[in-house]
Amino acid sequence: MVETAYWFFERFGEPKAVLRRGRQTLPAAGAGQAVVAIRAVGLNQSDYRYVLGTHFPPDSFPSCVAHEAVGEIIELGPGPYRTSGTEEWKVGDRVAFAPMLVDRAGVGVLRQFGVYDQAALLPVPDNYSDAEGAAYWNAILTIAGAMDMAGLGPETSKGKTIALTAAAGGIATMGLQLARAWGALALATTRRQEKVARLSPLAAHVATVRKAQDLVPALRGTPFERGIDVIIDPIGGEMVAASLEALAPGGQFVSYEAVSGSTAAYDIMDLMAKDLSVHGYTFFRPLRHPGLLERLVNIGMESADRVAPILAAEFGFDEAPEAIEALARSEHVGKITVAV
Repeated sequence: MVETAYWFFERFGEPKAVLRRGRQTLPAAGAGQAVVAIRAVGLNQSDYRYVLGTHFPPDSFPSCVAHEAVGEIIELGPGPYRTSGTEEWKVGDRVAFAPMLVDRAGVGVLRQFGVYDQAALLPVPDNYSDAEGAAYWNAILTIAGAMDMAGLGPETSKGKTIALTAAAGGIATMGLQLARAWGALALATTRRQEKVARLSPLAAHVATVRKAQDLVPALRGTPFERGIDVIIDPIGGEMVAASLEALAPGGQFVSYEAVSGSTAAYDIMDLMAKDLSVHGYTFFRPLRHPGLLERLVNIGMESADRVAPILAAEFGFDEAPEAIEALARSEHVGKITVAV
């Protein structure tokens, strides 16, 4: 039996107001499960909105929180042990998590220890610290999956133009690195001028776009002026129509979030005239398409020597509510993590 501290909430609201620290005794690992000692937790904008109740809220309370972490297996239940990769899991292995396979409400990863399905475990690149590992897979499974939806990959991206809006977050900064590693020309956009210098090493061009209608004017005089092949966007709302205007004929728009709103209006005749495609992506897509999760995991492991998570700030376990609220301020470039 393992005793653990963990964070949970029983009503929606600002994290510092509603998150509570509890203790529980974990059951032994059952068939196909593992007990994992959590070492570092990666936080995402969706975690903040989850606590607010505006992002796939739990069906009932209490709810745990967070779904991206790195830890160490301390106990294995009866097999099967084999999941991602070619090796069987064993006690002592360092592991990460496939976020879409973590029960965020019932268990979450913002805790010291947890019991998880072995099928939810992923490998951690050897050259990554615990914090880097905890900042990796949500980004890879989201951005590489969105790029894959638009036909982009290690063998198909060379010479393409790609734009990532709201590019300062952990997901988009990984996408910029993948685009560069795959030979594409990448554009990053940000609302904050102070982030331009920090994003410049990752992109061929960085544009300050404070509102959607600034996007096309911001491209004048840049390599992207004649249109962009693929735009990958988490903003939604008015950014959808602006992105379609900025796309080159035959271009593709992929949304993986809708931070500014889930309703978008655009002229379908423009869509038709330019032969554009609009896609929606979530990291649950690999669960519906056999082989896609394995392909994305392979991309992540093979890319780990050329890309790395950008770490913005690390908080302690006792500071978890403050860490989640820091996501809302959008002051950082890269990923916020919690050391456990």
